[in-house]
Amino acid sequence: MGHGSHADAQMAAGKDAPGTRGPRADDQAGQEEDHPSTRDAGEALLRVAGLLEELITALAAEHGLTAFQARTLRALHDTSSQSALADQLGCSASRVSVVTGELEERGLVRRAASSGDRRMRVTRPTEEGSRVVDAIGEELGARSPLGRLTGGEVAELFRLLTAVESASDR
Repeated sequence: MGHGSHADAQMAAGKDAPGTRGPRADDQAGQEEDHPSTRDAGEALLRVAGLLEELITALAAEHGLTAFQARTLRALHDTSSQSALADQLGCSASRVSVVTGELEERGLVRRAASSGDRRMRVTRPTEEGSRVVDAIGEELGARSPLGRLTGGEVAELFRLLTAVESASDR
């Protein structure tokens, strides 16, 4: 959230494009009255994403980080290459370089040349960086509305979100 325009968010939610009128045909095809439309589902998804983004922003701030710094620090547990990190975060390599530099100044990550390719930089969380990621993760689990779902509901939500992500053009 926070990277696209309002029109992008409306389109993602299944809202009509600017300059068009009326419900989308795919929302009404085969729909029974008591079933939500794709628009309803998209709007609900955007509301929940907004709630989670607000929570992550607040948790990151409690640790003196921006939400993007916290996401970057968390992503470093999965990859250490700056280029792979940029791909995972959906941003430029230069932005990753700036953010990892900020995290390094705070003692949360350590950057070094790759032992296999001296041109490539690898970034790893420090012990303190790992502690911060773990603390934010625990707090997120305790305060997230997703924590109120059953294990089966979480599994089904994950399956559905993965299907939506796979169906996207990204």
